[in-house]
Amino acid sequence: MNNITISLIYLITSCLILIIGKWLYLKFLKYDMYKEIRSENPMGIIPYCGFLLGNCAILAGAFIGPDTQKAFWCEYGYYIFYAFLGIFLMLFSGFIVEKAILHKFNNVLEITRDRNLGTAAVYFGIYLACGLIISACVYGETLNPNGKLYELIATLSYYFLGMIFLIIFAKIHNKLTPYSLLKEIENDNASVGISLAGHIIAIGIILMKASIGDMGEIAQNIRTYAVDLCAILLLLPFVRIILDRIISKNINIAREIKNNNIAAGLGEAFVIVCFAILIFFMVDFTSII
Repeated sequence: MNNITISLIYLITSCLILIIGKWLYLKFLKYDMYKEIRSENPMGIIPYCGFLLGNCAILAGAFIGPDTQKAFWCEYGYYIFYAFLGIFLMLFSGFIVEKAILHKFNNVLEITRDRNLGTAAVYFGIYLACGLIISACVYGETLNPNGKLYELIATLSYYFLGMIFLIIFAKIHNKLTPYSLLKEIENDNASVGISLAGHIIAIGIILMKASIGDMGEIAQNIRTYAVDLCAILLLLPFVRIILDRIISKNINIAREIKNNNIAAGLGEAFVIVCFAILIFFMVDFTSII
């Protein structure tokens, strides 16, 4: 089978998976997304945009993953399996947002009735971060003799570790800020939600780095993962220092975000994401293990 035919098969399959993914997303969604679109409520589709991007990240990871030199249809089946696994894990991530992160108010009403941009932004961030983490898990090659079963276990382990850390980070971040994240988001403070979404995406990028690569022994992987998590806790606070002292030295970012200054929220979110991208490409934590 030539490369053009293989590419067309994967492209058509990917489009079908995205369509099925949207159908499943709408089945689990607790509001009518199309109704919100017709009523010109952009908050109704923002979470789905994060879900779609996360899904595309998983498809890309599965596609450019390891070449096992096996038959085409074997690799094709691997691709489809991890694509659907990623969809269901991202759907579960939406449940995590509702029950563990934005748990003090009705998320559906915030998005539909109040058109709360902050709530929608957090969902966008979680879905995208989840997609990046899963993408890294399905990209690497299994070096363990248990083969595909080990890879599946490792993928699920990294996913749940990532989700647990995201929840812990949200709690810590809430304690470190001079205001209550949940209270501000519930009060329609879009800037706080955008800022939190930026932090979540940044962590997703760094956890992607922690999860990517060959899957060897569990003990070695966990040590590497732990070092990456420590690096997140140590390095990300410097972003606020850089933002406060260099980029926005004439304003108080925390105060502006609390005052619902969307420009300040976007500025902090993008600086943190850019910083995480630099860490992803330039910092090698595994060399110190």
